[in-house]
Amino acid sequence: MTTSVSSHCQSNQHKFTNEEQAILDLGLQYSLQKSSAASWTTVALEMERAIKLLDKKIQNSFWMMAAKQLKQLYNANHNNTIYRRQLHVLKQIRQNIMQENATIARADKGKTTVIIYTQDYTDKVHAFLSENNFWTLTNNHIHKDHKTIHKRLLKCNKIIDQKNFLNTSPKRTHTCPHLMPC
Repeated sequence: MTTSVSSHCQSNQHKFTNEEQAILDLGLQYSLQKSSAASWTTVALEMERAIKLLDKKIQNSFWMMAAKQLKQLYNANHNNTIYRRQLHVLKQIRQNIMQENATIARADKGKTTVIIYTQDYTDKVHAFLSENNFWTLTNNHIHKDHKTIHKRLLKCNKIIDQKNFLNTSPKRTHTCPHLMPC
C-alpha cells in the first residue's frame, strides 16, 4: 500500500510506501541513533567499579552475571533491526529522489518537509532573489568594515578593556556569495 505525497510545485506527485512516509513524517530534525562503543565501555567500567566494591568471596559470581547481561544487551542493540531498517528506507528515499532529480527542503512556513524538483527549487530561489532586488557582492566588505570599527574601538580606552579586546576578530570561512538587498 502506498501513500501519495504532493510536492511543493503541485505538478509532481511521488508515491511513497507507508514505511517511507513514516520516516519522512519524522521531519528534518530526526536523527538515527546507533549505540556507540564509548557507551559500552562506560557501562563495563561502571559495572567493574561496582563489583570491586563487593566482598571478594562473591565477586566471581557477579562477574559471571554481569558478563552474561552485558553480552545480552550488546547482542540486542548490536543487531538493532529498527536502526538498520530505517537506514535502508532512508537510502531508498534518497535514491528515489535522486532518480527523479528532486530535493527535500523545508517549506516556507511551519516545519513541513516538501519534495520539489531541483530545477523548480532553483527557479523559485532565483525568482525570490530577483523579486526582492538582491544582487551578488563582488567582494566581501565585512572584513574591511570590521577593521575600521576595530581601529575606532581601540581608541576608546575608557569604554573597552584593551587586553580582552585585542583577540576579537571575525573568523574567515568559506561561504556562499554574499547577497545584499538593493
